[in-house]
Amino acid sequence: MASSDDYDYDALVEKMKAFALTQTKNASKMDSKTVGKLAKECWPKALQPRIDSSVFPKVMDKTTKLKTKEFKKHEKFLADKVIASDLGIKKTAISKTGGVDKMTDASKYTGAHKERFDDSGKGKGAAGRSDKAENTGYVGNYKGQGTFDKK
Repeated sequence: MASSDDYDYDALVEKMKAFALTQTKNASKMDSKTVGKLAKECWPKALQPRIDSSVFPKVMDKTTKLKTKEFKKHEKFLADKVIASDLGIKKTAISKTGGVDKMTDASKYTGAHKERFDDSGKGKGAAGRSDKAENTGYVGNYKGQGTFDKK
């Protein structure tokens, strides 16, 4: 967990004042709407309601909406709320459908896809494609190419 020594407290206060000025006329005041927008800008969606409704009201003065209370006192409270919240982070699971192995093994590819990889499974890039554009100026499948001047 970060302590107040790990960041510049004055810079944090200045950022909050600058954000407050974009929403209100007074840099020292933040109402509920401003705090909600700040939470939306700074925190993941899963944390926004928790930060907006439970952390910032403890930091703000209830009557004047001034940021007069010490934020450092509430740092542990903020960290506890962040740690307790469920961010929806899930571990990547292996597919149970069964058809995934042949997708990642290039030796099992067939047809045109087989030509795009070498024996080790590394892609050949543009060299593995046989349908390259020739840019000769003729449309595809034109049979009379090169016969314009011949009679």
